[in-house]
Amino acid sequence: MMWPRWYVLNRRLLLPAAGAAIIIIILLWAAASIIGSGLSEKELFDRSLANTIGCSSYRFNVEVKQAGRDTISKVEGTRVKPNKVHLKGAMQKSNMEFIQIGDTTYMKDPWSERWFTLKGNSITQSELFLTEFNPLGLFTFKDVPIIKRTGTEKIDGIKTDILELRPNVANPYMDQKYTDFKFRVWADPKQKYIMRGIMQAYLPDGAEGLVVDMRFWGFNEKIEITPPLEKDLEIQTEKN
Repeated sequence: MMWPRWYVLNRRLLLPAAGAAIIIIILLWAAASIIGSGLSEKELFDRSLANTIGCSSYRFNVEVKQAGRDTISKVEGTRVKPNKVHLKGAMQKSNMEFIQIGDTTYMKDPWSERWFTLKGNSITQSELFLTEFNPLGLFTFKDVPIIKRTGTEKIDGIKTDILELRPNVANPYMDQKYTDFKFRVWADPKQKYIMRGIMQAYLPDGAEGLVVDMRFWGFNEKIEITPPLEKDLEIQTEKN
C-alpha cells in the first residue's frame, strides 16, 4: 500500500518531535523530584518543624545510643496537647512506663505493676528524660549555618525530602557536653511534617558521643491519655 507523501514526511518529523517531548517530560519530572515542594531547604525545615510541633497529637519513638553503639534508651510514646504524654519502653536495660498529665507524673513499678504518683514534679523536664519525653525539643537551634537537601526516601509509603543540617543548638544540656552537631531530617514536602530525624552529637575530640534516632507519625489523630485506675495506684507523693 502506498502512503500519501504528506504522511511519510510528517511521520519523519513526528518521531523526533515525540522523542524530544518524552525527554522534556523526563527532565521536568526529574526537576520536580529535586525541587520537591518548591520551598528552600530552610523553609521546608521551618514549616515542617512548626507543623509537627503544632499538632494536637502525634506518636513517636526514640532510640538513644552512646557513641552510636550502646543503646541507652528505646521508647515509644504519644503526646496530646496541651500537657499529656504516655511513654513506654526501656532505659539502661530496665523497663519503664510513665504517664504525664499536667503537673502529675505516674510512674509504673516494673516489678509490682503498681503505679507511683508524683504531684508537682517536673520529671519530664529533667535532663535524664528530656529527650525521651520531648524529642522535638532537640530541634531548638540558635541558628542553622548549613542546611542542604541530600536526596529523597520513602517512609511509610510517603516520599520525603532528606535534609542535612549543621546547627548551633540552643539546648543547654547538649551544648555543655558536645561541641558539634549533625542532624538529618526526613520531611514530608506535601503535608510539611517531620517524619524522622537523626541527631549525631560529637565530643570535643571529634568522637561521636551521642546518636538519637526519632520517628514521628499519627499527626492530629484522636489519642486518649488517661491516668491509671485508682485501684492500681500505690503511693502518692507531693514534691515541690
